[in-house]
Amino acid sequence: MRTLHLSGLRNSLYFWPGVTLSAIAIFFFGWAVLISSQDWVGQAIWAALATVIASACLVKAARESRRTLRAAA
Repeated sequence: MRTLHLSGLRNSLYFWPGVTLSAIAIFFFGWAVLISSQDWVGQAIWAALATVIASACLVKAARESRRTLRAAA
């Protein structure tokens, strides 16, 4: 089994936008829970969208990090 080295992940162009969008998604999910007795669907949709985009950014950052490590080796 290969180990996953994420030491260069923070240097990726996609890492910090992914982390920021993850925080936004957590905020929207929390907001949806707080107003669950009202109309919370909009917040849940925005949170799901932010989660999808954040996941894509973090996956791209991990792939870029792996490529950088291979090139350095």
